[in-house]
Amino acid sequence: MSAGKEKSLTPPIEKLGIIAGGGVIPAKLVKACADQNIYPVVVGLQGHTQSVTPDYWGRIGSAGKIIRFYKRQNIHDIVLIGSVKRPGILDLWPDWITLKFFLKAWLKSFGDNDLLTSARQELEKMGFHLHGVHKFLPDLLMPEGLIAGTLPTPSQQKDIQIGLQASQDLGRQDIGQAVIVKEGKIIGREDKKGTSALIKRHGVQGALLVKTCKPQQDKDLDLPTIGPNTVELCRDKNMAGIIGQAQNTLLVEREQVKSLANQAGLFVVGVTLHE
Repeated sequence: MSAGKEKSLTPPIEKLGIIAGGGVIPAKLVKACADQNIYPVVVGLQGHTQSVTPDYWGRIGSAGKIIRFYKRQNIHDIVLIGSVKRPGILDLWPDWITLKFFLKAWLKSFGDNDLLTSARQELEKMGFHLHGVHKFLPDLLMPEGLIAGTLPTPSQQKDIQIGLQASQDLGRQDIGQAVIVKEGKIIGREDKKGTSALIKRHGVQGALLVKTCKPQQDKDLDLPTIGPNTVELCRDKNMAGIIGQAQNTLLVEREQVKSLANQAGLFVVGVTLHE
């Protein structure tokens, strides 16, 4: 289904809880709510939220307080969006609800996707519905085709196919979403440290970054993201291109991405995976 044909939400949402991390997407979502006659109620995460003024501040470890706040506000629909830096011990110190969740999750979960699925299940048991930000901001989804730069060469197209397969294999193992490929070889795979760390460690001149959604990913919770910072890191390593999965990747600040990539001589391409 294309971004322009995103299925409408039924019944209509009147109030939306936004648990906001860092970056600009939370602010974009608040604006989209205003445009769609949805009343946003924002919970900011201490030390992370920057682009919006929250209605309530919380910690990563204070799930119980956040849940009680939203229940008092009669909120049933929630979006979790924005980057979160590695938290300190005080941020992680859990209240009882958080502790109970992690005890359950750790007993049955091993990877990030399992943990997110467990989180969704626990929240739904409490009467909440989780939504992906793309349901309110479909234009954030990466389109298919060339976004910046020039079309990949035939040899680069072969590398893209190798990278797509490798990133999907990595995703099936619930390890990461991105790989770096050059001249037919995978020279770097994303781990728990994320895409930025991957580029810093393994980015080299002429290489390609390929990033796709894990096959089993809950798309309402953790779509891969490409933004200006991704382009800047690849530029600094003299890489040749960035490939994202069309309609399954969030492309943040598209015009800035295009401008930075064109200036750096990088191509940015959205590719559709065919089963």
